[in-house]
Amino acid sequence: KPQTIRVLLIEDDPGDAQKTRELLGGAGVGRFHLEHAEHLGCALRRLREDHFDAVLLALGAMRDAAVSPAEGAAADSGAFLYPAPERAPGRGLEAIPSIQEAAPQAAIVVLSPVVDEALSLEAIQAGAQDFLVKWQGDGFLLARSLCYAVGHKQEKDRLTRLACYDALTGLVNRSFFRELLDRALRRAARNDHTMALMFLDLDNFKVINDTLGHDVGDSLLRLVAQRLQGCVRTTDVIARLGGDEFTVLQERVERLEDIETVARKILQVMDQPFVLDHHELFVGTSIGIALYPGHGRDAETLLKNADTAMYYAKERGRHNYQFYLSVMGEQAHQRLQLERNLHHALRRNELQVYFQPQLHLGEDKVVGAEALLRWRPAGEARLLRPQEFMAVAEETGLIVPIGEWLVETVCAQYRLWRESGLPPLRVALNLSARQLRHPDLLPVIAAALQRHGMEGGCLAVELNEGLMMESMASNCAILHKLKGMGVRIAIDNFGSGSFSMSCLKHLPVDTIKIDKSFIQGCEKGGVDGAIVSAIITLAHSLGLQVVAEGVENARQVQVLQEKGCQVVQGHHVCPPLAAEDFLQQLAARSLEPMADTSPGSSGMAVEGRRSASRLP
Repeated sequence: KPQTIRVLLIEDDPGDAQKTRELLGGAGVGRFHLEHAEHLGCALRRLREDHFDAVLLALGAMRDAAVSPAEGAAADSGAFLYPAPERAPGRGLEAIPSIQEAAPQAAIVVLSPVVDEALSLEAIQAGAQDFLVKWQGDGFLLARSLCYAVGHKQEKDRLTRLACYDALTGLVNRSFFRELLDRALRRAARNDHTMALMFLDLDNFKVINDTLGHDVGDSLLRLVAQRLQGCVRTTDVIARLGGDEFTVLQERVERLEDIETVARKILQVMDQPFVLDHHELFVGTSIGIALYPGHGRDAETLLKNADTAMYYAKERGRHNYQFYLSVMGEQAHQRLQLERNLHHALRRNELQVYFQPQLHLGEDKVVGAEALLRWRPAGEARLLRPQEFMAVAEETGLIVPIGEWLVETVCAQYRLWRESGLPPLRVALNLSARQLRHPDLLPVIAAALQRHGMEGGCLAVELNEGLMMESMASNCAILHKLKGMGVRIAIDNFGSGSFSMSCLKHLPVDTIKIDKSFIQGCEKGGVDGAIVSAIITLAHSLGLQVVAEGVENARQVQVLQEKGCQVVQGHHVCPPLAAEDFLQQLAARSLEPMADTSPGSSGMAVEGRRSASRLP
């Protein structure tokens, strides 16, 4: 059964209105439902109150129409001014924008009392779908015009949705948002009002998307969009720029408190768990806020500054909002320069690997080493330590090629040591969350081990305690595959987080590395000493090796030995060394306590005097 088309006729002549009703009735009873409004003000009210598929706008009706104060208020305060009575017949297209605003889904067909080709073109350009001359043709022509107009409008709206709205969430997309932002900026400049732009990024989305799959990730984004829509005014614009990035545009804001209220509401609703496919997911968001005109007068500047403020919010611990400050721009410029340089680091051979020995106290010999990454950017004298660039590498994805280079370099260096007569020893390298989940990790490690003839048991991977707790099921499967290749698994920074002891039953762990914060206090006894004793006892009862990292003095070594710790690592034993210096130290057996020679800030390995840092 064909759907009934609801039509609103705007016509001030009752006789013409009746004739139009008869024409449509003769074209098909029940096919059209026609309602009549004598004036535009009344028509706009009806369009807002109810759904209409089409509007018949009789231009002659606009010639003598009068507006009452109530009707004028309902007509959106100046959105349309009725033409003066002395205007020539056939004019009144100024009504079209008001109709479109009141009923954006409705098709518009203009009825003119005169034949006027220029006017018909003007009507189409103003937004009408068709133009007819009154009483030319019969009811079937009018009916066909309405059906065509409705179909044309629906198709146009569909194409507009595809071009302007995000297919996944239904929110405004990036390109249309830029257009809306430009329009809003022009209005703000013209009316001298303040405007706020929020830039949002989900805090844990990548982990969820990579672990549970893109279908769950897409469902999560749809729920996020729904929650955001419940936090803002109907006049605000929410857009999805792509991935897990969203923006909120607030026009005409009077107080900073109003902006903060919205930001806090977003943080609050995003803090609630999302339940999808029996998974309880916690996402959270970080929000950066830029204001017009104080933080920028054009779209590009506002977006850039809001994005900068968002990254600052992430650096402040995530799940908070920050307003843009000029100092953030300087930091963002430095970060961008760092990212650009890091992209070239591998190609320019700027990365280096240093090795810090691990000493077995009972046997008084080196049994392993930890591979630590250093970077000397072109033109700089000092070596950068991991905490100065690894966060950028992780966020940009550069950690993956850098990690592959590190695996290849460590295995190749091990082969050179063995060819130089060095006995087998275990070399450990660190893995980040992104590396662990990358599908190429296992093939890369397997290929490097085979290519350089390195026994699997001589390579160890260290994972931060916090990473072990994330996505236990998928991480456990990957670690078991590594274990099957002979690679040893170590939990790094043990004791610094909230690691569940029951997880040790399921994870194929070989080594526990006690966090250096406890080692630094263990010589004084107290809580740190008790925690160190407990970790050592736990590890031994599970048949795990214990390594104490960050050992700085002889008293710490003595206490650790008394507590049963077998392997120590730190500057008191030996600082990180370049590969050739590491080999020389072993050959000379000169691993007694020595001054700090870490390359933390200057020169070659034997020249620096600052503390080395570990790969996160």
